[in-house]
Amino acid sequence: MKYHILLTPFLGLISSLSFAQKKITSGIGLDIFQTKLNNVDRENFSGYGHSVPDFTQNDKLGFGINGIVRLPAYKGCGLETGLGLTRYSAQFHFDYFHAFMNRQVNEQFNINLNYLRIPLNLYYDFSISKKSSIIISGGINFKLLLWADDNFDEIVFEKIGLPKTYKRYQSSILGYNVNISYKYNFQNKKAVELGILLGADISKTVNRNTSRLFGFYGNLYPTYYSQYGISMKYFFTQKLK
Repeated sequence: MKYHILLTPFLGLISSLSFAQKKITSGIGLDIFQTKLNNVDRENFSGYGHSVPDFTQNDKLGFGINGIVRLPAYKGCGLETGLGLTRYSAQFHFDYFHAFMNRQVNEQFNINLNYLRIPLNLYYDFSISKKSSIIISGGINFKLLLWADDNFDEIVFEKIGLPKTYKRYQSSILGYNVNISYKYNFQNKKAVELGILLGADISKTVNRNTSRLFGFYGNLYPTYYSQYGISMKYFFTQKLK
């Protein structure tokens, strides 16, 4: 998928709004969310590289920190963007008898993926009083893989020269998200928000060229992440009309 086709309209909107003589708000945010690695293949197994039916999945907590900019457009509507760092994790437990090695296997496979996140959201600020409002936002997330670590090399019996860990996973991910927040405005033009977030990736997590999807990576290739959790935001600068 050519992501620039989707990003171009949003970047054009950013450019036009940057010159608007309207209020521009910036701040920071913290996201804490429950991740889920969806669509793990539980029907097809190669029999090597821990690709066996006897495994359990443990979904882990993820978190992100964000720099946020809101660019208003018209009557409470506008664009929200920024930059952030976000971390996704997963764990799999293998418990089976390995016939060739003649031993019981009891191993954990840990995955940690760290992304640079660029959100492009449309938002609506629905005022409920002079000091408070409800913010509804949604749009796309573009994520670039900064670094990855997993312990597959430490727990696998077969040695085939897998690529470096970060090359085993997709370098860029496209997803979508929805956020609903309660906003409280202080007299000094600062504001805080507390909300809930939902989202999911459209792109697959694993790179299909991971040495022809060796072992359990073949079971992971169809997967994608989804998440739900809470978001906390603090806005500290505003440029008035």
